[in-house]
Parts: sequence; C-alpha cells; structure tokens
Amino acid sequence: MDVHGPLDVVPDIVTFGKSFGNGFPVTAMVVKEEFAEALDRISASSSYGGNPMACAAALASIEVIEEEDILENVRVTGKYINDRLEKMKEEHPIVGDVKAKGFLLGIELVKDPETKEPFDEAGKLVYQKAFRKGLAWIPAGHILRMSPPLIMDEKYAGMGLDMIEESITEVEKEFAYQ
Repeated sequence: MDVHGPLDVVPDIVTFGKSFGNGFPVTAMVVKEEFAEALDRISASSSYGGNPMACAAALASIEVIEEEDILENVRVTGKYINDRLEKMKEEHPIVGDVKAKGFLLGIELVKDPETKEPFDEAGKLVYQKAFRKGLAWIPAGHILRMSPPLIMDEKYAGMGLDMIEESITEVEKEFAYQ
C-alpha cells in the first residue's frame, strides 16, 4: 500500500477509524518504528483492544483495498471530481473556493467572490435542492462537504456533481446572481 501522497509526506503517526473495519467498529494507530518505543512506556487499556473479530474485519478491508486497487480509483475519480469542482468555481459567482484531497471534498459558498463572506443561506438551499434531486449528504452551513464511498466511479460522481451544480444554478437564480 502506497503511503506517500502527492506531497511525498510520510506522517509519524496515523490513526484509522470508521471505514477501516468496513462497518465493523475498529480503530487503529500506526507509528513509525523510531517512535514505537515511546508507546511501550505508556500505560493504556481498552475494553475492546485487540478484539480478534475487529482485527479480522480490518485485515479483510485492507485486502480488498489492495486487491481491487481502490486507491487508484480514488486517484482517477478524485482528479475527475476536482476538475469538475474547479470548473464550478470558475463558472459560478457564489462558489468562493473548492477543496479536494482524494474523496474529501468541499465547496465554499460565498456572497461575494471578492470578500469571501460566507453564504450560509445559499448552502442550506443547495443542500435541500440537491437532496430533493436524490443526493444524500449532511449540511454544514456555507461549506458543501462531500466524502463519497471510495468505490464511486466517474459515472456516479458525475451524476452527483450534476445534481450539485444544478442546485447551485437554481440558488444563484433565486438570489439574482444570473
């Protein structure tokens, strides 16, 4: 498994949770070998630490990630999504900024592209409109947050992005941006 990102940074400590067990509750922490000794000196306990079923679930998840080359899908589809988000930023005055790192994604809605004043009301409306179109997600004020499943392909990513962009266009019309 490639741990290097586009910035060629290798962290000293990494924590895993939620999806690591593919639905089974499991968390883990990985530490560079040079820091492992420090952990030996810490006295910590956990009610569920070392649970064999959790370990099996995590191992199975890792095997699927490797066998199905899911990280490559995230790279390819993530680039497609990022390119679409950047295009939205260029074409929509209420899109102040976009951020994308793999499948951790965000669109910032602003009242004015110059002042970057947050536009919470627009965020709420875009969420509601996209939800009515079939996109299930969680509202977060003026930031449209997205973290799709790592197996999502370009076809379905495009469908979701179409719903978002249509909703942004509708909201812009409601607020007389077009």
